[in-house]
Amino acid sequence: MLRWIKQLWKRFESDKLERERWEAQRQRIAQTSVVQAREEALRVLQDEGVFRLVPASGMRDTQLLAQLPEDVRELATQYDRVDLVGTEDPWRGADGLDFSKIGPTELREGYWRIGRLAPDTDLYTEIAVRPGEPGVYELYWTLGEPEWHPSVYHWLLQMYWMERTSQDVEEH
Repeated sequence: MLRWIKQLWKRFESDKLERERWEAQRQRIAQTSVVQAREEALRVLQDEGVFRLVPASGMRDTQLLAQLPEDVRELATQYDRVDLVGTEDPWRGADGLDFSKIGPTELREGYWRIGRLAPDTDLYTEIAVRPGEPGVYELYWTLGEPEWHPSVYHWLLQMYWMERTSQDVEEH
């Protein structure tokens, strides 16, 4: 019984440490300018332990691209997908950004999907933009209001640091 309590306490402390580290990173990212977020995001995208970059394989619809925020357009011309490593599923692919399938979202009108997280689950989230407006949204299937990020770079940094924070805590 004592061993079980120690394991439970260790897990509680680990979760607490992860939440504290993640909250510090979340606040730092929120205060980062778009220019700084771009610079950092382009650097962390090279971390193959977190992201798998699939280069663009063809031409994009120029009318569609013109309606995307500039930051999203930059990545959409370079990549078909930016996959989150470790989320691959043989039936549905990987979570992340998918610029090869930009289209209307399923969860809200007036948004275009540029990616997804956890499809086929209660946590299903569409990564979306509003044509002609800056910012990236997380549209939740089970939650009300979307979460807004000032740029796709801020969103990528959130994904990166969530993964890195949980890996760091697991290692300790």
